[in-house]
Amino acid sequence: MTWLGAFALLAVVAFDCPFFVANDYYTRQIAQAPIDPRSDRYIDSMVRAGNTAGFWVAAKPVEYINVADASTPRRQIRQKVRYHRFDTTYPWSADFRIEPLSDGHAIVVQSGSCDLYETYDTAFAGGVLSAYSGAHWNLRRAFTPLAPNNPSAMASGLSMYAGMIRWEEVARGSVDHALNWAAPAGTVAQFSFVRPASDTDQLAFKGTGLQLPYGAHLRLRASFDISKFGPQSKAIARAMKTYGIYLADTDRSDNALYNALALDGSNPWNARDLASLSSIRISDFDVLKLDRIQSVR
Repeated sequence: MTWLGAFALLAVVAFDCPFFVANDYYTRQIAQAPIDPRSDRYIDSMVRAGNTAGFWVAAKPVEYINVADASTPRRQIRQKVRYHRFDTTYPWSADFRIEPLSDGHAIVVQSGSCDLYETYDTAFAGGVLSAYSGAHWNLRRAFTPLAPNNPSAMASGLSMYAGMIRWEEVARGSVDHALNWAAPAGTVAQFSFVRPASDTDQLAFKGTGLQLPYGAHLRLRASFDISKFGPQSKAIARAMKTYGIYLADTDRSDNALYNALALDGSNPWNARDLASLSSIRISDFDVLKLDRIQSVR
């Protein structure tokens, strides 16, 4: 079997894994979920703090999903800071990919066991794997929020992988899970979060009204017209209506969603198609009923 053929087989095995259990945080359909009584105030507060951009998905993604198997070496992660510890060794091969931007995200899915490993500010040099923070879950189990004051590969402590738009699901026309959303910096809460989040990036809020907590779950209104969207943007927008979006992190100035290159390393994303998402604004969403708001220490 060629290397490409072996990789394709691994990819099929890995993506036989569920994306956490049915009716869980990421897999629950929320079309009929109740709206928070302060939804309009949260939305207005974000707009007044500077959230006026459309939604955005990269036509040239920088994220990549690495697939490990039983032969992949396991490595102890060297902590970059003493206060973020890693609960287990992580599978890591020298040819695995790390996001080439400053965030240094890395995602590994273990075939067979369906274990998920994510890291932030990742580096691999001299046979040593190091990272600032990260998290480990099993995709066959319910999503378990991290302990408060702990980030994952994302500031919120949410799973980057579980809320990522993967090419293989867009290609089949159905994204069957909630999405992770990065709001413009300064337009959301500095210190507060709701489950399933566990932390924030602690960037100062630029507004004066309510601060939307990390982990907030929003839903694109059913009345928003996506009939003229192309197949890629339509699959994404449909997921925003059916499963919603979680406030997971912040971006410089856009409302960003996370997507990945295809598993074979190619880039079949269509910039013209994805551009339709820019017509969606934060004012087209409702905030779903929030859980108890907590604060980082």
